[in-house]
Amino acid sequence: MSRRSRSNAGTTYVNNVRGPTSALTSFLNERGIRRANPAPAPAPVTTPPEEDIELEEDASNSQEEAASSSSSTPAPATSLSRPTRTARLTRGRTLPTPSASTSRSNDGDGVDDGSDSDDDSDDDSDSDNKNLIPIVVSASTARAARATRSRASAAASSSSSNTVASSSIASSSTAKAKAKAAAASKKRPRKKDASDDSNDEDFHDITGHISRSSFSHKGRLPQGSNKIVFCSRCRARFTLKAGTTPAVDEDDGGLLCPTCAGTGSPGPTKGTLPKAKPVKRARRKAQKAEIECQIPSLQDLCIQKIANSIEDVEAFGDISAVSLDKICKIICRNRSLNADTLQLFLDSRHSELIIYDCTDITAVGLQNIAQFCPNLRSLKLKLCGRITNEVMDYYIEHLTKLTSLTLYGPILIIEPTYIKLFETIGERFEKFELKGSSRFSLKATKTLCDNCPNITHLRLADCNLMDDEWLEPIAGLTKLKSLRIRNPEPDKLTTSAVVKLIQAVGSGLEELELKGCDGLTDEVLVNAIRPSCVRVERLNLSGCEELTTEGVETLFKDWTVNPGLTYLNLENCVMLKDEALIAATEHSGATLEDLNMSGMDEITKDALQTLTRCVNLVDLNVSWCRAVDDDIMEQLVEAAPRLAKVTVWGDHRLTECCTSRIGLKIIGREGDYVDLRFI
Repeated sequence: MSRRSRSNAGTTYVNNVRGPTSALTSFLNERGIRRANPAPAPAPVTTPPEEDIELEEDASNSQEEAASSSSSTPAPATSLSRPTRTARLTRGRTLPTPSASTSRSNDGDGVDDGSDSDDDSDDDSDSDNKNLIPIVVSASTARAARATRSRASAAASSSSSNTVASSSIASSSTAKAKAKAAAASKKRPRKKDASDDSNDEDFHDITGHISRSSFSHKGRLPQGSNKIVFCSRCRARFTLKAGTTPAVDEDDGGLLCPTCAGTGSPGPTKGTLPKAKPVKRARRKAQKAEIECQIPSLQDLCIQKIANSIEDVEAFGDISAVSLDKICKIICRNRSLNADTLQLFLDSRHSELIIYDCTDITAVGLQNIAQFCPNLRSLKLKLCGRITNEVMDYYIEHLTKLTSLTLYGPILIIEPTYIKLFETIGERFEKFELKGSSRFSLKATKTLCDNCPNITHLRLADCNLMDDEWLEPIAGLTKLKSLRIRNPEPDKLTTSAVVKLIQAVGSGLEELELKGCDGLTDEVLVNAIRPSCVRVERLNLSGCEELTTEGVETLFKDWTVNPGLTYLNLENCVMLKDEALIAATEHSGATLEDLNMSGMDEITKDALQTLTRCVNLVDLNVSWCRAVDDDIMEQLVEAAPRLAKVTVWGDHRLTECCTSRIGLKIIGREGDYVDLRFI
């Protein structure tokens, strides 16, 4: 007996289970296409002890018959054949000791010929078994095989007895042939090859498994950390553990939580895989939208390349004003703008110039603006802390067409310089914005209002000397369209003074900003803004912490004289609740384009759902509104097709699974990375 046969005792081989197979072989097996000549039978199945006894009895009977039939015929000289099939099966077991005559007659021609044929078939099966996988036979299968072999043994015994009876009359040659036939009939019937159609069913019955070719990793979640997802039916958040297969809703293909899956939901069964394709498409679509909204255009890449190499650029040439402004923003952010690079932005044809960071520009460089751009009508200088009184005097003399001036942080300019500026420009002045100056006084304010009656845009921010007396001369500017007062000193502006100012100029205002006026009460809303500001479109009340829900609700409820706001800022109005937001969306929901409600922590999900009325919304800030979640975001995306930017800092209920689309930027979501260069 070969070493392989001994090592494989107690196992059987099934041709369906092999090593790596080609795609063609798997395809033919799955389609039921079989080869013409089946392979030899697999190795025999090991029988239990009671079955071995039956085989031993059959073997002893066959030996006695062979001995009686060959008693008159001498044994050939070539009796060194390999052991028979029965001997191999019984090797290693305790068998009844046969008599000497029987053992000698066992080497007769009749038994040797049969054993040779058995050895040939076994050699073929052994050669096939090299590529087979052993499978242990179950108890139920062994009993079925044992009953089949018992019936075969009974039939073989009856035929052998008939052969012995006829051999007493027939000649020795006829007895020899009969003995060969009896030995052949006692052979166990060969199994059909695994390529037969009928054997496919036997294979499934024996192993209890399906073939490897039909196994698929589709539908299995990737191995990794746990993931937080939302149920498509009840919108509840649940943890999806790594390596588990979730329940899937047959209606929309979404995932189901364990609660919904256990209440009649079509959860996955043991033999089926979930339908994960719709969820996969939705997830890929959301990821694609987020990636595409962060990819800059080719023009932006070129502008960024120019801005990064601004020191090597000699001239921009013919470039649009929009591209020039983008380059200026980038190099100001990189702190690359100085007196040398400033020359690239100076041209006598310019009528408007905006410099976003003048920190590294010297006084001489700032003076060159008026020298190289004498036709400027609008000049805006941010962070211009180096501008001096001499530079301002130079502007007054050379910028003869100037009608708009914006200065951020001119800490060196004193009061007489402002008075000279207002007296020189006079009625030509239309827009003046000043921020971060501690030397702008009440006298300069009166000079501005007396000499520049055509002012339409006035902004005074972070002026430390501002108080109620400043508001009296400003009330005489009847042509004001935009009034912006920001961050005065605490308790310097009272409610009564602000009410008088708005009642005087409010009828023509289109923009009103009272940011940081924390001492104002609801009287400003009810007695000033509601009856006077009938044309206002932009309203900024951020930082007015004393405003209440009742005051805001009274302002917007039945405010029929105002057609609706396009910009509303209620940032850090911490006392406002649901009624204030509901009233605002009812009045201006159809017109709102920019809404800032950051810090309104008292707002609930029911009030946030009213934001779906804002169908023209473009920019939304709901930072620190804790009730914002994926459901709210999905409703907003569907209701506002123009929505391009949503700021969600501090909204911990908003996950990476929230709905998005191409062109929509969600800023501040936990776990996200946003390139601030393209915001």
